[in-house]
Amino acid sequence: MRQGTIPSVAAILLLLSMSCGGEKTTTTTLSGGAAGWNVILLSLDAVRADHLGAFGYEKRATSPNIDNMIGGGIRFRQAMAPRAATWPSLGSVLTGLYPMSHGVFTNGYNLADDIPTLPTILNAAGYQTGAFVCNMCEANHQGWDEFFCSNGRDRALNAKALGWVKTVDRSRPFLLWTHYFAAHGPYQKGGDIARNRLDPTYDGFLTPEKEILDSVMQKPVSLDKRDLEHLRAMYDAAIMATDSLVGRLIDALGEGSWLDRTIIVFLADHGEELYEHNDYLYHACSVYQSTLHVPLAIVAPGLVPVGLAVEGNVELIDVTPTILDLLGLQMPDDMQGVSLVPFMENPHLPGPAKPVFSEYGQLSIRTVLDGEWKLVDNPRETTPSCFTGTPSDFYPIERFELYNLSLDGGERVNVAAENPEKVKELRELIRQRFRDLPDRRDRQNVSEQVRKKLRALGYVTDGH
Repeated sequence: MRQGTIPSVAAILLLLSMSCGGEKTTTTTLSGGAAGWNVILLSLDAVRADHLGAFGYEKRATSPNIDNMIGGGIRFRQAMAPRAATWPSLGSVLTGLYPMSHGVFTNGYNLADDIPTLPTILNAAGYQTGAFVCNMCEANHQGWDEFFCSNGRDRALNAKALGWVKTVDRSRPFLLWTHYFAAHGPYQKGGDIARNRLDPTYDGFLTPEKEILDSVMQKPVSLDKRDLEHLRAMYDAAIMATDSLVGRLIDALGEGSWLDRTIIVFLADHGEELYEHNDYLYHACSVYQSTLHVPLAIVAPGLVPVGLAVEGNVELIDVTPTILDLLGLQMPDDMQGVSLVPFMENPHLPGPAKPVFSEYGQLSIRTVLDGEWKLVDNPRETTPSCFTGTPSDFYPIERFELYNLSLDGGERVNVAAENPEKVKELRELIRQRFRDLPDRRDRQNVSEQVRKKLRALGYVTDGH
């Protein structure tokens, strides 16, 4: 979807809303209302919620196509990733489980054969299923009739996805998953945009090259205000490249009438630090909202509320339960996420008043966000080893870190010492949430072939 074609998508969504009965946007019975509809799971790698226009970003128009698309649905402003790493996070999207329970708690690990996933459930219900992804390619995916890994080539991903859609039987619904890589470090896909359009006067050393960005953390190299401006320009440019590809996909699907009776679920697997904590650029070491707060939106013309937002905290483990609820399909008993349909049925509700969590692989580090309060719980005072070539104390995490996000959205001032009772209360929420959950955090052997592919995508270690 090029910039000039944005009105066409708005028109498509309006027509679909009218054809499906626009009055349904005020319905109070969304559960099962999309029975037999198609599902498009559209996910982005490493895209922060606060760098998209639909979620409040104003510095640059990074996402006009995405903004236009999700403007036809409902946004969840406070969605939480279960970990700031692709494979664990997407594993949770597909299973409705936390990483400790689906077992993919680090990049390179496999999903177990016996875990129900969105594609296995929908495939058993008669859906045609196709996945076209740029990452998490070797995770033992089940339930896909067609599975294509682009190894970071998003244009090839788009072409393959559109080619597959044209072959599906229109008498049966389909599940399409596309996962885009362009915004992932080192942000090469946006290099020309940043250099020529967004920040042409920058004459510093930062470039969208892995060796350059890695050296910032490995040497280390201090970034000044001007360097940080260019870092964000490179990142924004990469998001713009992703937005263009998403637009082209949605345009093509709309022109081919593939969006009729279709749910679109839009999300990112995690965000990006961009030097905000511990002078770290990337994501998987982070326990902060810069990487855990992700965009999430659901579009279903004529069915879900249009242009509205849910303010309460939600989790990516809620995605599959919500899709199944909309489709009227039974959710497996052991799923840990919950359906968000009740808050879509009544947009006047304030949103889910529930705590949301993240975890850090086999380490004991966990976080909880409850209302405005965020706790990072590191009971063993572990310092993660997250980046090859950095000092052992590169990413320090205190035993307890407490933040009031309404006063300190950047998580700069740890107020744990002044609020021991709040720390105790939030630690108890973590204990209760994870106490009885199945634990599949067994070490797996990651083949050299998989490690090679991870390195080719820019991963320095399993945790990068």
